[in-house]
Amino acid sequence: MEYALPFRSIGHPAGAIARFLIIAIGLPITAALVFLPDRLPATLAMMGATFVLEYGGGAVGIGLGLPAAFVLFVLACFGVGITLLLFDLLRTLGHMSSRVAGFLKRSEDRARHSRLLSRYGIYGLIPTVIIISIYVCPPAAWVFGWDRTRSLVLILAGYFSAALITTFTSVGIMRLLFP
Repeated sequence: MEYALPFRSIGHPAGAIARFLIIAIGLPITAALVFLPDRLPATLAMMGATFVLEYGGGAVGIGLGLPAAFVLFVLACFGVGITLLLFDLLRTLGHMSSRVAGFLKRSEDRARHSRLLSRYGIYGLIPTVIIISIYVCPPAAWVFGWDRTRSLVLILAGYFSAALITTFTSVGIMRLLFP
């Protein structure tokens, strides 16, 4: 991974934020307005909970009476949106600061010298999403210099797995409590 320092454009962070707003907020609200117009407040409440609880926001959506497929769609939009936003903002930070670029270069070199970390470390992103947070994974992948596309796929695989389990468990619990 190269860290070019001449990049000083404000367009990249603004573009990253715009893409996040479209994917994580615009798509779920549009889908709610089209398919569930009477459930827009519940959708907004679930979206707010998802920012704090991540995939646990699915339980909030199910509890508010949203369909499971729609809940999974909102969670997927959030997962993709926040992961892309963090990767883009971190890449911009690495390009704008020579100190950060130097730190990244040293970290990447150390990660490459560790046989275990260079070979299997990237797979640790899956349990990290589930156990710690989706917010931690893009910075970890960025610091270790792991391939962005592969990291993105593994982060989202862990996130979607947790979202599926949480959502379907919530559906089952709601059916038991309210038959």
